[in-house]
Amino acid sequence: MSKILALLHQGDDIDKRWLAEKYKVSVRTIERDLSDRLHGIVEHTADGRWQLVPQQRSTIPARHLHDYTRMAGTAQLFPDRSLPYLLEQLDTPEPRRATHVQPIPHEDLRAQGPAFAQLQTAVEQHRECHFTYKGTPRHAQPYRLIHKNGVWYLAAEEAGRLKNFSVALIEALQVNETSRFAPKPKHLDYINTKDDVWFTESTTEVLLRVAPEAAHYFARRQLLPQQQHRADADGSLLVTTHINHVNQLLPVVRFWLPNVRIVKPVEWHAALVEGLRQAMAKWGD
Repeated sequence: MSKILALLHQGDDIDKRWLAEKYKVSVRTIERDLSDRLHGIVEHTADGRWQLVPQQRSTIPARHLHDYTRMAGTAQLFPDRSLPYLLEQLDTPEPRRATHVQPIPHEDLRAQGPAFAQLQTAVEQHRECHFTYKGTPRHAQPYRLIHKNGVWYLAAEEAGRLKNFSVALIEALQVNETSRFAPKPKHLDYINTKDDVWFTESTTEVLLRVAPEAAHYFARRQLLPQQQHRADADGSLLVTTHINHVNQLLPVVRFWLPNVRIVKPVEWHAALVEGLRQAMAKWGD
């Protein structure tokens, strides 16, 4: 009985024949347990299964915790991803908890809450939008709201091109409630396969040489889109990545100087060096 209740409290609706097989009892025994012993706690569903009555259900079924971690991008946060481990951490008061996760800084979008909700509805219902972005009127077809590095972006088509817009910079939003657009499969496929918010029709293959001192940081997680790496005998890494725009790469390389060098394309290495020269000229001696 306790295991049946546990299943129900996880948000599952259950079948009496499956329960009978699982616990090696007759269907009649299961029927008696559900209808008599759990009277007022469980009820029939429309398809003849059993579930908790509404007033007995948890606010959030336990199985939704895993769904939430996937939605929030934290499914890989702990080495142990089991539900018992997660519930044990939640039950342990924070002062006594052995783990502490430092949050990633996020932009505060509370002031844009109504506009965010409008955009979400527009994406779901395929409604065209009009708004002002960096002082320019825009007419766009919204495809997806994407969260990347603490910032929310709107992926939308404008004048036939797929672009991204920072939600925080969208002003005077108006959603067309009278018509719908048909999303283009090529745009959906492109968004679903991208791991960044730089949208361009083509990418440039980039080759980097990472010194041994910084190799560990590039090997332990992806710092660049579609990153692949090969370790050489001297402990350095040869890193391959595909970049949409040079400005997507240069901030990362500058952060890791002098331990990262652009091998190819050569002109991007030249742009990096020239940018450093200009910075030094501004700073003076």
